[in-house]
Amino acid sequence: MGRSRKMNSNKTTPLSDLILKAIEMGASGLEIEYKYGYEEICAMSDNLGFGIGRLESSSEEAILLREELFTIHKNKKTTFRVNSKKYVVRVKIFDSFGEDAFYVTIGES
Repeated sequence: MGRSRKMNSNKTTPLSDLILKAIEMGASGLEIEYKYGYEEICAMSDNLGFGIGRLESSSEEAILLREELFTIHKNKKTTFRVNSKKYVVRVKIFDSFGEDAFYVTIGES
């Protein structure tokens, strides 16, 4: 099984902010896709998605987000704590019209 690391709740990152927002909404995942110069971010619950963010792809925040996503994908998973609950976060990468797109699953452990 892949390595697991605890995301530091005191240090916010682009991904940790999105995960927190998704958990608060009751979503089970995130989908991040490139579209017209932006990273479009949707919180997913089953097959229903709701747009929760849009980052200019060349911005520092979008670059850090993609780096985090690639790292978690490489490490197989990571963990995240919210109010004493532990969540396992996994990232799948898929092709969307020639661009890398990401599906982030968030599950209670």
